[in-house]
Amino acid sequence: MSPDTQDMRLGNIQSSDSSEVTGAEANGEHTPEDLPSNADMVNEGDELRLKLAEAEAKAEENWNMYLRALADLENYQRRTARDLEFTIRSGKKEMFLKLLAIVDDMERALAADADYESLHQGVEMIMRKLLDALASEGVKPIDALNEPFDPRLHEAVAACDGEDVETETVVEEFRRGYTYCNECLRPTMARVAVPKSD
Repeated sequence: MSPDTQDMRLGNIQSSDSSEVTGAEANGEHTPEDLPSNADMVNEGDELRLKLAEAEAKAEENWNMYLRALADLENYQRRTARDLEFTIRSGKKEMFLKLLAIVDDMERALAADADYESLHQGVEMIMRKLLDALASEGVKPIDALNEPFDPRLHEAVAACDGEDVETETVVEEFRRGYTYCNECLRPTMARVAVPKSD
């Protein structure tokens, strides 16, 4: 056998050995050097446990923050309701005191031994005090007589022909209306004159 032929055979053997290694790697086989060591696996497990512990700590912190926020909201709602109730109660007390002063005047008028004229003047005075007390709370009478009919302020319960009116006009009040803070609290019940049609 010539030296050239021996070299060719050796080359084929080497090629065949290298293709076997490549095939083994392709089949997923690894040498012990390629596999992770136990130390690497332990380190990876510790890292995962650390991340889990951090996530659990963050979740607990968020949960505690939520509970604190919920408690603060409930306390705020209770405090607001209590303050609102106190404000309403205080406003009512002031109004009641004004009305009680008028009740005192009525009791004195009823107890007095007075003639009709004196009694009438006393009732007028009490009426003025009552209207002043209502006005101080924002309740004011509606001036309706001889005013143009306004369905927002007037309730027409009767009608008549108007000789000298150009538009529907309130000509008689059956029950006075009132506004509260510039809003209609109770409309005026009225007779309305309607212009005659030609």
